[in-house]
Amino acid sequence: METKLKSFYKKTVKERKSALKDLNLYDDNFDYKLDDDSFNHLIENYITTYEVPMGVAPDFLIDGKIYHIPMATEEPSVIAGASHAAKIIKRNGGFKVLSLSRLMIGQIIFKDVKKAKDLIDYLETQKDTFKKIAYQAHPQIHKLGGGLIDFRVEDKSQGFVCLYASINTLDAMGANTINTILEAISNYIIVNYPTKILMSILSNLNVNSLVSVRVTIDPRNLKSSSTIHHDIADASTYASLDPYRAATHNKGIMNGVTALMLATGNDTRSIEAAAHSYASITGSYKPLSKWYVEDNLLIGEITIPLALGTVGGSMGILPKVKLSHKILNVSSAKELMFVAASLGLAQNFAALYALTTDGINKGHMRLHARNIALEAGASNENMNDVVEYMLNEKSITLETAKKYINKS
Repeated sequence: METKLKSFYKKTVKERKSALKDLNLYDDNFDYKLDDDSFNHLIENYITTYEVPMGVAPDFLIDGKIYHIPMATEEPSVIAGASHAAKIIKRNGGFKVLSLSRLMIGQIIFKDVKKAKDLIDYLETQKDTFKKIAYQAHPQIHKLGGGLIDFRVEDKSQGFVCLYASINTLDAMGANTINTILEAISNYIIVNYPTKILMSILSNLNVNSLVSVRVTIDPRNLKSSSTIHHDIADASTYASLDPYRAATHNKGIMNGVTALMLATGNDTRSIEAAAHSYASITGSYKPLSKWYVEDNLLIGEITIPLALGTVGGSMGILPKVKLSHKILNVSSAKELMFVAASLGLAQNFAALYALTTDGINKGHMRLHARNIALEAGASNENMNDVVEYMLNEKSITLETAKKYINKS
């Protein structure tokens, strides 16, 4: 199942764009920068834009379909690692989606509650009323099949009670939808029951918006094939024992997920908060993925909360976000969820594979050397020579790069 993006990293920028155009996954009409007035309306106190490179990790085989994934990141080796992992995993049958659920959570938090049971009993009798209020607050989302689905109420102690609402925001991230529904219900409660409400707000810990993905890899496709699968499994086990390692393990996953979220106009802070709080939900910080050996095959699995969207917010405004969606070619938020989870698992595999074989620095340092060479003033013609010189000298510094440039 070859595509026109084979050896994508060897192509020039122009050739990469041309290859995507041949697949109808690129549009020059989206490849431009908005004017200052548009940005000034988008955020407060606007002064300029901050550029981050955007690239593509090609040929992700997910449930039988090929995806080319746009990633916006400033970190060297992230896209290279994801691409290399995708190639290996594609040879082994690709990514398989195990499960996916998509409901957002909102909270109405009551304070100074003297009789928690009475309040809880009252709220639980209002289910039909709350659904009517939610419909009136946001009829469009309900007509499309979304909106308030259900709720539960908990006594949180110290005078706090919380109503947890489950809301289907369809293909939107849904923050405004959730908050609109919650505030309408809150206003009704205050009028009809003697209680105090502290706040009504969505939660970023989205335990009802989870996706699980699995890969199976034959170690014969890997370096050090007799031991590598056990080493990666051991690295995964250790991450489950040590939060210092788990933090870096999960950061590697989010290298991919966050780069895709940024490229597609999603709220990267929300996604990061959800991932790390979910990793801590048992009371200790754990890895989001696990790797183990079964029948002498390496199995990798990830479960991650992803409250993302494909419509709304800046997605209809920012041209490069529109371009990312064009390249990715997904039709729903659910599809984007399993693409993001697959990318996170690929990024995790790439890191563990590097760490347990050549070490993480080998690829990093070459890319870092390119950045140093660029800063030193290297041209396209002598870039590779400057990089090789620094690597051979084992001195990847601005001074070393300038020394080579000045003498050549």
